[in-house]
Order: sequence, then C-alpha cells, then structure tokens
Amino acid sequence: MNKQMVAIIGGAVAGSEATYQLTERGIRCVVIEQNDLPYGKIEDGLPKWHAKQRQKEMDLIDSRINHELVDFVPRTKIGKDVSFSELYGLGWSAILLANGAWKDRPFPIKEIDEFEGSGFYYQNPFVYWFNHYKESKYSGEQITITDNPIVVGGGLASIDVAKILQLELVVMALKERGISVDVVEMEHKGIQKTLDAHELTWDDLGLQGCNLLYRRDVTNMPLASIPPDATPEKEQAIRNTRQKILKKAVDKYLFRFQDHRQPVGILVENNKLVGLRMIETDVIDRKAVAVKGTEHDVRGSMIISSIGSIPEPIDGIPMQWSWYDINSEETGEVNQLERVFGMGNVVTGKGNIRISRKHAREVANYVAENHLPEAGVDVEAIQKKVKEWQTRVGYDGNYSNWANAHSRE
Repeated sequence: MNKQMVAIIGGAVAGSEATYQLTERGIRCVVIEQNDLPYGKIEDGLPKWHAKQRQKEMDLIDSRINHELVDFVPRTKIGKDVSFSELYGLGWSAILLANGAWKDRPFPIKEIDEFEGSGFYYQNPFVYWFNHYKESKYSGEQITITDNPIVVGGGLASIDVAKILQLELVVMALKERGISVDVVEMEHKGIQKTLDAHELTWDDLGLQGCNLLYRRDVTNMPLASIPPDATPEKEQAIRNTRQKILKKAVDKYLFRFQDHRQPVGILVENNKLVGLRMIETDVIDRKAVAVKGTEHDVRGSMIISSIGSIPEPIDGIPMQWSWYDINSEETGEVNQLERVFGMGNVVTGKGNIRISRKHAREVANYVAENHLPEAGVDVEAIQKKVKEWQTRVGYDGNYSNWANAHSRE
C-alpha cells in the first residue's frame, strides 16, 4: 500500500475518521484543511457550552491527524488557495471530500439579504461569533443581541440558536440588576433554575425573549431521526420523542415557539428590518402547504435564519442543485469524476457527529477495498507538491508543535 496516496479535503469528524480507517490499512493520507487546525464545526459550529464534548472530539481528531502516515496541509482552501483542477491533476489514488457544509441554505425571502449583518444573520456566522467573541484575538463580526429576536428553523441547531439568544439576553438583564452569571453555567442549569436561585421570575426581567418559528408541526421537526425501516409504532414513538425534546428545551430556556408558520415577506420601516410577514400552513404528506388568507406580521428586533447548511460550491466539482452531484449516498461517489468521493455532512446534510463519522467510515472502507488503483500512483511527485503547499503556509510538518502554537483560548 506504500504506492497509494489519498487526498482528504477537511480534517474534522468525517475527514479524521477516513484518515484513521485508511492509515490503519497502511495507506498514506494528505489532509488539506482550510483553517489552522482541523476541528471544523466541532470548534466553530458546536456551541461553546459543549466544552467536554468539544475537547474529547478535538483530542480524537488530533490523535488521528498526528500520524506518521499523514501529511497535514493547513490554511489551504480548495477552490481558493489551490484549485480543484490542480489537485485532481496530481493523480491521487482517491480524493475524499470531507469539507462539511459551511454555506447556510439561502433564506426563502431573497430581499432579506440586503440586511445581512444589520438585523439579519445566518446561523453559521452567528454561532461562530458566540463561540469566539470573548477571545482576546477575536477580530470577526460583532453582533449585538436585542430583545424579541426571531429564529426561523426547526432542527436541533435552531434550538441551539434560540438558547444562545435567551442566555445572552438573561445575562444582560441580570447584569443590569448587579447579578453576574456565566453563560455556560446557566446553560447547564437552565434559565428557570438560575432565576429561581436569585428569587426572580421571567416576568421580573421584562423580556419578551426569542420567538422560534417553524413551517411544519413539532412532530415533523428533525430533532430525532426516524430510520427508513421504522415500524409505524416506532415512527410514532420517535415523533412523540420530538415533542418531548422541544418541550424540555422550552421549559428550561423559556423561549417562545410557533409552528405551522413560514415567511412570505419582510417588514421594513425607515430602512430597518423590523420583522417578517408570515403565513400559516397545513402539513400535508409531511409538507408545509400555505393556507390562503392567513398572512400576518411577526415583529422582531433581529432575525436569525437556521434552516440548514449546504456545501460550499467548488469550481470543478459537479453540482446537483445545492449539493455535490453524488451518484450514491451509500458509496459517496461523485458523478463525472473518477475516484472522487463525498463523505459526512457534504453528502448526508446532517450535522450529527455520529452520523458523519459512520458515513465516513463506510465510504473510506468502500474506497480502500474497491477503488484504489492496483499499480499505485506517483507518490514522490505528489509529496513534492504537498511540501510546496506546506512551505507556503509556514507548516514544518510537526503537527503537535503546530497545534500547540495555534490553539485558541
């Protein structure tokens, strides 16, 4: 296997799992990462109160990337710093796309994008801000949270966004009363118990709080997955679980929730975004169908779109609508490109760690067993180019030293 060399774009959950599966077979891997470190949404998309889980996952990623059969290339974004055609032209044994879904799905009302960064925010940059804005080296976008925000979405990520808004609002309200609380600690305890400890009620704070709007009903919220082969009884049990998950979150963090609502327009006053025009829906065959004549206005101080993420387009990788053109989700094979495979969130569309890891494991093993060229590839030529990429970004090949020097607070 020493004549094989696999390129893996992205080194987080899916990328590091594929790296592990291949190096266990003695196959050399080159992990090409757009950031300093290969933690992806473990660091930038998983809210910071998941501290123990984040550290556990980052340690696992480190252990898999810091391997004698792995060449790491940081600060290199395919499609920007290195074109896909240049990468593809090197003649790899295989190329694995594990670069995740970093692009937010466009909001259904195009006009709202005029207000992005000024009253309107997409989920990915919003959570990134929350995770890092208190770091001394943070120089990104600054977001000011104001009371009565709106979140549009319906998955676990949208609940996380609602929690962020509620926690930040309560921290500010308590600070005005001379009470200092930690966001992470309050997330663990819950807002209700935190207020109880200070002999306060939600009404005492004078807050309206966050309003989460969802286009279907709660039993259709993707809060727990229904297996394709689920019996009717199992399916109903999972739908009941979805209701319990939402109720627990509402009770613990005190945000508002409305289902059967979808946006059809925006509200603008004096060139400022002040809310959404909504319409009620019926759920027919699990699809939201607008009910004519039910349009109504929902006012809010800011709006966060949490309706899902999709892969960033890369010139040279064929697309089908908003996704890479994958022939089979099971194998990850990309149409029109020989020995190129997608894995994890770029294929499944699910930000679930367990699902991404499982899918990457299956695809990596499928590739190793069925698609590596028998004669191998020109390893020396590829390694020469990889060395050029590493030198360009100042990486000397010592992953441990690099990780220690570039870890965040």
